[in-house]
Amino acid sequence: MANILIIDDDEEIVQTLAECLQNEGYTVETALTGADAIAKSRERYFNLSIIDIVLPDISGIDLLVLLQREDPQMRKVILTGNATLKNAMKALNRGADKYLLKPVEPQALLDLLKEQFDLQKQEKEQLEGKIKDLLFK
Repeated sequence: MANILIIDDDEEIVQTLAECLQNEGYTVETALTGADAIAKSRERYFNLSIIDIVLPDISGIDLLVLLQREDPQMRKVILTGNATLKNAMKALNRGADKYLLKPVEPQALLDLLKEQFDLQKQEKEQLEGKIKDLLFK
């Protein structure tokens, strides 16, 4: 199963999401700040991060750019209760793979994760195919 990093300053939301995902078999780490999230992403590979847009030390949008630099293959989902069209466009333009509104239904989140992991798998296979083509020409 995939490794997921949940980044939100609301401990209740973090715990609820972590329990839901762990019950589905995912390995979950949590971070309450952007700095903690960056440190954890340097220690371990995460297939996907769920990022709150409002964090105490950095905006979620700026954090997703930093996470992209750490691991370009990581899927990034912005999850926010402070939705605006401007924030959504900015997040998507800066590398978010999806943008969700709080509260999110558990099944909708699980469906989204499956979709993102399928896309990640396809991207990996395409990259491996390109590498093989280069090596065996």
